[in-house]
Amino acid sequence: LQTATLYDAFCIDLEEGGAKVLKVVPTCENKVEPNCGTVVSTSPAEDGAHEVFGLEDFLCVLLLMAYVAWSFLSEQIRVLHETGAAVLFGLLAGGFMQLVFGQTARFSYDMFSYILLPMVIFAAGFNCQKQDMFRFSGYICILGISGTVLIFVLIYFSSDLFGLRFPLSPEHRLIMASVLSSTDSVAPMAFLPAEDFPQLYAVVFGEGVLNDVVSVLLSTAISGESHMPSIGHLSLSILKFLITSSFMGLTFGFGTSLFFRRCSYLHVGAVKPCVMLLGCNYLCYVLTELFEFSPIFALFVCAVLCGHYAQHNMGKEAQKFIAELAELMAYTAEAVVFGYFGLTAVAYISADAFDWGMVFYYIACILFARVAAVAILVFVAWLWVRLRGRRSLVLSLKELCVVALAGCMRGTIAYALVLRAVPPEDDQTPTQTNLVTTVLGIVLVNCLVFGGLFPVVLKCLDIQVANPLEVQPSSRRLLRRARESFEEGTEIRHGIHRWWHNLDHNFFQVHLLPPQQASCEDGGSSSPPRPSHGAGGTDAGMDAGAAAELPERRRSLGSGGGGGNSADRSTGE
Repeated sequence: LQTATLYDAFCIDLEEGGAKVLKVVPTCENKVEPNCGTVVSTSPAEDGAHEVFGLEDFLCVLLLMAYVAWSFLSEQIRVLHETGAAVLFGLLAGGFMQLVFGQTARFSYDMFSYILLPMVIFAAGFNCQKQDMFRFSGYICILGISGTVLIFVLIYFSSDLFGLRFPLSPEHRLIMASVLSSTDSVAPMAFLPAEDFPQLYAVVFGEGVLNDVVSVLLSTAISGESHMPSIGHLSLSILKFLITSSFMGLTFGFGTSLFFRRCSYLHVGAVKPCVMLLGCNYLCYVLTELFEFSPIFALFVCAVLCGHYAQHNMGKEAQKFIAELAELMAYTAEAVVFGYFGLTAVAYISADAFDWGMVFYYIACILFARVAAVAILVFVAWLWVRLRGRRSLVLSLKELCVVALAGCMRGTIAYALVLRAVPPEDDQTPTQTNLVTTVLGIVLVNCLVFGGLFPVVLKCLDIQVANPLEVQPSSRRLLRRARESFEEGTEIRHGIHRWWHNLDHNFFQVHLLPPQQASCEDGGSSSPPRPSHGAGGTDAGMDAGAAAELPERRRSLGSGGGGGNSADRSTGE
């Protein structure tokens, strides 16, 4: 077809009354009569497409600036988180775009999955606090893997049990259950800084990473299924993707670290080594996506290994630069994606395609599934921890309530998953469009309402900030507290943590770290200066003049906030 052209359209029916005939509608009385069919015309060439795309870019930049501006205000007015403000500003910008220019933006899954999401995942792995990840690995694995699968099952059956008003086919209920099993931990982590709430931050962050992986795997596993697959089938599918994605992440992570260890050209300068490091990680993400594994988990594993080994083969300037650059990319991507989400949501809002009853019904299903899953799994974990005698790692009831509430949030990953699970907008059935708008409404309610409720719940539960060790004038008491800190730092290594520490210290550091650094390492994972989102560790000795630095040391031992294994460095001293 050509643009700006008139065509005569005819409908041909090949079967009528059981007999196959050739029937053309409408029938032209005069064979040579022009325009005897249904006249249709193609639109003219879209000369304004470039201008519309430029307008979207302009609005996204404004939304990014508004996100940053609101972050300063939210420090004083903790009512609406930056993500909620970005969505709200995006809705206003989308309404302005439709009212003035008659255009609406469409959410691009490719841009989200290939550009924005890798930035967030890379920063999460590269700058993650590995000490706390190991320390609370039990809670993280139980809630992030088993909890996600259990929430998926509970949402599926609760939608059938209570969904008398909203009947959906088993296939559509599977799609909604897999999509809504993914959480959004951006807003909760903003109200749980690592230096103030080290345990909560570690559990919420670690669970969020595993939840993203498992929810994507669930969405892939149930694709094309018309009924709930067996637990064994789901478990095997998740295990297969975890093994294959881990293999990709380990291969690229160790390969990149070895490459940086051997290539002396990457040991100097800042820009070129950082570009090479980012390219290797992004190559891992894209190649894993092409193999149809889980690129999120593969990139996270690769980024963790690169942050643990590869960056130590770079110059000091490059180490500081890449750590700050990772945080910059993650912050920018989060700001853009939430503003972009609000900007593109206007297309469905203006069409009045929302069924708000179904939106709040599924919100109730999410709350029920999350509370039930946390209660069941935490009870099992409580029995296991008590039997092994490690009571110090048990979270309090108030902290578990915070963890449960943080897992009730739903964000842009859920919206991206539902767009991937259904055909494009022009090919969607009314039911499929209803699924998309339901997830969209849930994300809007979470960003605009639940994000503001989270600090209120924290205040009502009276969650105490983790205070650092107070300096005492008595040197005897000071030494006693230092000894307690030392013992705490050594006790947290057990099980897989101890095994990994020995393997890392005796093998990987020898081959992947610079010789002078590998020979000086005791804990096996020192870290360069990290961005200011965590509490920094200290390298001062335990002499009489170090009393003023002891609070920071205590915080580093207790929370691991100063990077991957700052507790190990202090223990070695």
